[in-house]
This record gives sequence, structure tokens and C-alpha cells, in this order.
Amino acid sequence: MIFKNAEITINFKVFSLARDLEMFLRLNLHPSATNCMNRTSISATMSQAELDAVKAAIIAIDNQMPYLISLSKDERRALTKLGPKSVDFVQEAHTAAENFASILPPVFDRVEYGKDTALFKALGEAKLLINSLNEKINSTYMAVGSEAMNASLTVYELVRSASKTTPGLKSVSEELSKRFKKQSKTTSKQKPSDSNNQAA
Repeated sequence: MIFKNAEITINFKVFSLARDLEMFLRLNLHPSATNCMNRTSISATMSQAELDAVKAAIIAIDNQMPYLISLSKDERRALTKLGPKSVDFVQEAHTAAENFASILPPVFDRVEYGKDTALFKALGEAKLLINSLNEKINSTYMAVGSEAMNASLTVYELVRSASKTTPGLKSVSEELSKRFKKQSKTTSKQKPSDSNNQAA
């Protein structure tokens, strides 16, 4: 067998027969996994103390805004839609209401309008920062999760191969294989051949 990639050295002593060679190719010649690792490789840790500090900070932020609510889908649909220019529009309208208060009817609650306008602006600034942080957390979570999953798939392949000759590994292999059996049931109708490569 001839491999065009000269950077890969094959040690056939480590692998035996077709199954082991197939595993080797999967672990070493998968271009998408290699390219992704080169772009997103992350090497970091978070101690329990650091995690506790992050949790405490999040709780503190939540406690600082006791007026926050959760809306149902129906409630969201009933609300006036907001767009990119909504903040500027609200601010300009509020300025007009302040400068020309005489045009407002007696039933118009100027005080509540002022509170809503100020809170809308303040939450917009907080939302911008939180969204940026959320995006970075999600991206890092996906990248490091992919790295951990790729390494775990390597371990699984090695465990499955070694379980034939190493006492005690058979039960471990069977436990790890449950993930793929469960996934194959949910994806067999769409992509049966890819069921072993999908995340559970």
C-alpha cells in the first residue's frame, strides 16, 4: 500500500489485520479532523475554585437584575417586534415626548415611559456584552468538546481492539459501544453509514 503523504510513518507492528489498519487510517488520515484541530486547538484548565468564582459572578449578575423575566413562545409572538434601529427610535421618541410634553394625553404615563426607555437602553448595553461572552463560551465549548471527542474516539478504537486480548477491557468496550448503538437507532433512516461518526 502506498501513501502519498510522506509525513505519515506507518508502523505495521502496532496494528494487525484489516480492522487495525482501518483504525490507523481513521486516526491519522482524516483531513477534516486534522484541519479543525490545527485551527481550534485549545490547551487550558479550569480549577474548581475558578469555576466557583465564575458561577458566583453569574449569580451576582442575575441577582442584580431581579426584574428579569422569561417569555413563552406565545408571549414573544404578541410583542412588538424590535429591529436594529429600535433603540435609536425609542430614544428619539422619548426625547420628543420630553420636549413636547403638552402633546401627550393625560392617560399617557410619562414616568413609566421614561423608566422603560432607560431600562431598554441599559439592558441593550448589558445584552451586547453578555452576547459576546456567550458566543465565546459556545465557540470554546464546541472546539474543546470536539478535541475531547476525537481523543475519546481514539481511546474507544484502541479499547475495542485491545479488548480481544486484554482481560478486563471487554466490559469497558461494551459500555463505550452503547453510545453508537443508541445513535444508530436515531440516525439509521438518514445516514446509516455515518451513525458511528455522529455525536450522541
